[in-house]
Parts: sequence; C-alpha cells; structure tokens
Amino acid sequence: IERFGLKFKNPIGIAAGFDKNARVVNQLASLGFGFVEVVTVTFRPQKKKKKPRMFRLPADSALINRLGFNNDGAEAIAERLSKLKPDCIVGVNIGKNKDVPNEEAVENYLATLDLIHPFADYITVNISSPNTPNLRELQRAESLDELLSSLQKRNHELGPKPLLVKIAPDLDDAGIESAVDICLQHRAAGMIATNTTISRAGLRSPNVDKMGPGGLSGRPLMERSSEVVAKIYRY
Repeated sequence: IERFGLKFKNPIGIAAGFDKNARVVNQLASLGFGFVEVVTVTFRPQKKKKKPRMFRLPADSALINRLGFNNDGAEAIAERLSKLKPDCIVGVNIGKNKDVPNEEAVENYLATLDLIHPFADYITVNISSPNTPNLRELQRAESLDELLSSLQKRNHELGPKPLLVKIAPDLDDAGIESAVDICLQHRAAGMIATNTTISRAGLRSPNVDKMGPGGLSGRPLMERSSEVVAKIYRY
C-alpha cells in the first residue's frame, strides 16, 4: 500500500515502544513487518524507571506499563539508524525529556528532530504518553498549534518528510476535533490513534488498583481506539 508518499509492503507494523533503542530494526523487518516505528526518542538520554513497571492482566488480555521514554538519546539513536539498511519503512517517534517543562517543549522536540530527521522515513510526534508528566497537555489546541507549526517549518527546511501526530484515546470529542483541525491546518501527513489509556473501566483482573499509574493497552482499548479512528476520519 502507498500512504503519504511511502510504499509499504503491507499494512502491519510494530508500534513505537517495542524497540526503544533502535537495536532490532532489521530483525523485525525480517519477520515480514511492513514498517517498524522505533523508540520514543528524546534529545537527552533517559534512564529506565524503577521496577515494577509492567503488569500483565491475563483476564483482560491487556497490559499496563509505566516505562516512560527510556532511551539512549537522539544522538546515539541517530548514529545507530545511520548504519541500518532495513527492508521496510522505518518511522521514528519523538518526544520530550521528562525534566523539560512544556514551555520549553518546542525547542526540545526540534533538537531531536534535527538529529534523527536524515534517518527516518516518517516521523511521529508523541504528545500522548501517560507516563511523562504533563506531556498530554501538549494536545491542547494552543500548545499543539505552536509545536506542530515549529516542527513542520523545520521539517521543510531539512527536506520534508511525513510528519504524523500520535494522540491519546482519552481525549473527548472536542479535543479530537481540535487536534484534527490543527493537523489539517499544518498539513500533517497523518494521525496515529491511539496511545495507551489511563482508563481502567470494565477491567476484570484483580488488584488493578494496586498496580498504580500507567498506560493500559490490549483488548480493552480496541473499541475505544476504533472509535477515535472513526472520529478522526469523519472530522
């Protein structure tokens, strides 16, 4: 299939968060995936959070994680990607360092974009992880408008590549519509729906409350993610 100027061998890929340091891109490509989206990468390296940080919910076919953006940093990731010749499309997911306030987020994202841009087939702007403090506030209209405007300007200066925006499943209808409007205004190539959810509604697994914060993924998110995809398409 062809999307935003890229030809994918098939529409099944690996989402960001699995290969957090771009170490197994070729191995994943050899399994037959049409694309591999690596990390979320931040400008400066970030250490792993303390364990426990992952919880399986077998009764719900789900998982809760609070890994955050642990990675080796943009410079190391860029160097690693520069040596690859993968047999699939490679996307690079970018985020902000957790100690960077939202008022300085644009500069932090731009610094990462500068380093990884040459080695990405497409770039995803992650503003929706629940595991980085205050990150989801960047989904608000004013913040997203400023961030996407700045990133697209730099993207075109570097030689335009598809820029996508990844949103949370916990946005209400007004928030989704606002995000779509801004993505259209700044000609984003697409939107990724969705990240993990902070909701725990309808779970059957015991002791979920004791697991603490984190993003829920898996079967319980399927219906909501599909709803968000539909709303994005409709808007």
